Amino acid sequence: MKKKLIAAGAAGLTVATVVTGLSFGATAFSASPATTPSFPTQASGPSASTEDVSDPRVTDEELGSGRASGQPSTATRLSPASTTYKLILRSSATRFYAFVLDRSLRMNFGQYSSLTAAQAAASDLSASQNSNGTFRLSSAAGCLFFAISSDDPDGEGPAGDTPNGTRFLAPTTGSSNCAQFTLRSDGTLHASGFGANGPLGRIGGGTSYGINQAGIGLGSPGWQAVGDLTPVTPVTQIAATVTSVDHLDRTAVISGTATPGARVEIGDSWVDADATTGAFAVTVIGLTNGTNPLTVIQKIGGVQAGDSFPITVTIVEGGTIVPVPQPGVELVRGETTSVPFVVQLNEARSAVTGTTTVTAPAGTTFAPGQTTIAASWRPGSTGAWNPAANVNLTGGVLNADRTQMTFDLGPTSGSHSSGQQWRYLFDVETPLVAAAGSSSMGYVFAGSTPGNPFRAVGSTPTTIEVNEQPTVASVVSVDPIAKTAVVSGTATPGATITIGDQEAVVQDDGNWSMTVEGLQVGSNQLVVQQSIAGEDYGGPVTLDAVVAALTTSLGANDVTVTSEADGWFTEGTEGTVTITTQTGTSPTGATVRPGESLSWTTTLPEGFEAGDLPATETVDGWTTEHVVATDSEGRQTVEVKVTNASTENREYAAAGDITFPVVSTGKPAADGTITTVFTPPTSYTSSAPEASTVAKAPRPLTATVAQRNDIAQTVVVTGSGTPGQQVTIGDVTETIRPDGSYEITAPFTGTGDLEVTVSQEIGGTVHDEATVEFTSVEGGTLVGVQQTRVNLPRNTTSIIPIVVQNNEAREAATGTVTFTAPKDTIFQDGLTVLGERRTGTAGGWESDASLDLTGGVISENGTKITYQLPARAIPAEQQLRYLVEVFTSRTASAGNRQLDYTYEGTSSIGDFRATGSTIGRVASIDPSAIRE
Repeated sequence: MKKKLIAAGAAGLTVATVVTGLSFGATAFSASPATTPSFPTQASGPSASTEDVSDPRVTDEELGSGRASGQPSTATRLSPASTTYKLILRSSATRFYAFVLDRSLRMNFGQYSSLTAAQAAASDLSASQNSNGTFRLSSAAGCLFFAISSDDPDGEGPAGDTPNGTRFLAPTTGSSNCAQFTLRSDGTLHASGFGANGPLGRIGGGTSYGINQAGIGLGSPGWQAVGDLTPVTPVTQIAATVTSVDHLDRTAVISGTATPGARVEIGDSWVDADATTGAFAVTVIGLTNGTNPLTVIQKIGGVQAGDSFPITVTIVEGGTIVPVPQPGVELVRGETTSVPFVVQLNEARSAVTGTTTVTAPAGTTFAPGQTTIAASWRPGSTGAWNPAANVNLTGGVLNADRTQMTFDLGPTSGSHSSGQQWRYLFDVETPLVAAAGSSSMGYVFAGSTPGNPFRAVGSTPTTIEVNEQPTVASVVSVDPIAKTAVVSGTATPGATITIGDQEAVVQDDGNWSMTVEGLQVGSNQLVVQQSIAGEDYGGPVTLDAVVAALTTSLGANDVTVTSEADGWFTEGTEGTVTITTQTGTSPTGATVRPGESLSWTTTLPEGFEAGDLPATETVDGWTTEHVVATDSEGRQTVEVKVTNASTENREYAAAGDITFPVVSTGKPAADGTITTVFTPPTSYTSSAPEASTVAKAPRPLTATVAQRNDIAQTVVVTGSGTPGQQVTIGDVTETIRPDGSYEITAPFTGTGDLEVTVSQEIGGTVHDEATVEFTSVEGGTLVGVQQTRVNLPRNTTSIIPIVVQNNEAREAATGTVTFTAPKDTIFQDGLTVLGERRTGTAGGWESDASLDLTGGVISENGTKITYQLPARAIPAEQQLRYLVEVFTSRTASAGNRQLDYTYEGTSSIGDFRATGSTIGRVASIDPSAIRE
């Protein structure tokens, strides 16, 4: 039966994501589901020379399905322009397929070896956007659809017929069967329609009425859409809402979605939409009170894309929550009064959140415990107030002087209509001594509904009357040097306060203060009396002002000693004693009467004495002298005495350090303590009467041999000494650690009984020395033991033993052993050398698998093999034997030869290296007996 072509029916397709970095035909377009597509301006490509079109009946195997590897431009451009396109697919670097309109419908494609040729031959197509986000292509003969080759009139195809290879693109004058296209991120062009889903990626067709027909069809993997185009960019229609309005700052935030990466503009304000989601949020400033009509547009490549979006923002002058003036409130001294404030909503709100700050009227405080302020409300400016717990102020915090409180608000529940008022009452305490006059309770009621801030700033006026107040008095401070006391308190404003023959007038705020003079050390009774208009008011108040003994921060606040030998004292070391006479913060001096003194006496440890001390001198009325003496224990003391040489009481407040030189007369055997005692002037006590420090004696040097290396001929000496100083052996020097320990490695020469001397330097001079002795064995204490000769039969594997003896206990012994085969013998690959051990030079050998040698590295000719020695402890006097297998050649000559070995490595007591050999003998043989 003859086949015929039938149109493929239209099929829905979910919106596909169109990505940048891809090309389709000779131009690309961007489109929005809600608007007519916009297209980029594209310069025409270079004119192409005509090339032969391949046979449309070429087989799939000849066409291939390779994917092109070219990378198109990633720049995005968009502007209204031509809607002409060319459909070109690339299956390999040298094979391109172009849709070419053939009105006979026999062939609708051409095959070319270059993109230029494909572009020159491709037919012009136009593109338009589908409502589901896909697009369709149309030619002069109609839109492209999927034609199928089928004997079935209804277009369903014969049983077993598959879509690939039977459906191919062709033009149709109808519009219901148009193919739907999407361009994927990998550059492939996908299509759907009449159930045909998949990438364009092969040549399809068949026979209709005996005529061969072919065209671009579906297949996997898909071919890449190519051309000289910029990437396709879909245009998403703008959607926008007013997210928030700040009536006070006259700004608004407009949020929504647009084409990913597009520039969204609202007047002079703009922002780039998110490159992936298209989301944006633009803050518009400079709005005016009332209605503000705005227009939202998006631009791609500097050109508007898609329709504009109108939106309106309304600004309410002064915000939409405002203060409501209240009548004045009279405050009564000594009582607590409720003071209100009221705000009004000029706009409906919900979920209100914010903070409230309330400031007490002048001279008053807020009553403690007001953590929650109950709210009341009414729907307008008149009527009864009703409880409104949903707008209560909570979390109240009172500041230290109780003059300000802050509260939290919300988020409130329910909705709040425009015009309603909220009222809050605060308890204000007025002290008895509060000054008369007018003031106000200020408040700041600020916060926001989501995206809609507010700030109501207002006050409620208050007044305080005048009334008489009782006398309140207390001793605030006492000056023991001036013998004065500051007394203050509260009373009736304008009244007179009398203490003895001194008086003061009460200020308008009810406070008063005076300094009472002429006090004595100890208790002083003060009688306080208030008088108004010359008449005593109330009874007297009696106070006790206690003048304490005088104190000073002058003293031995610290004492330190330094030495020329890095802080250490050895014989004849010079140093400096420094006395810190004052504190670093808040220093206080002392009043010194004429002829009286204050002094610092320093006691030096045994073996120390003062150096050259300054002569006595008088500067600015103060005489300073240094007096040297000896105490009952034979230790030297140095007194630095400062005397008031004037005829008046004088304040001494020296903050400088006192220094004098010291020297150690012998070699101290131990640390010595230096103590300074301060003697203040009469009637004073010092906050730091005594301080001490230590004159450090060097630590004695100790030394011991920790390790020696007979192979490298080095010795490790450890011990203790003076931290930070140097120890030396010959030309090798190390610094003693902070904990007093040291370790020094030095070379030696020779064998037998040896010794090295360690010297300790203090301040660059040798202080003491220590000599350590040790014994060095030539070649080390791990040695080879000669073995008896071994016979080596020809053409046979023989065992040759080697033995080493350890003459000194060692830990963590590790290294290598290398065997060199006797002449005419070899080692065999994978050779395992068995190990044995025994204690001493006699007795039986014990097998020890831990000594076995495996994994040896063998030379190419099999004559040398090296093993890694496993780490182990080797006791003193232990012998180790290794049984080495060698294969003797069939043609080996007669005579003696030897298996050589080198057994070397390192251990806890140093390196070791034992070398030796075991003799092997090949017997004489008649050469005629050797057969090839």
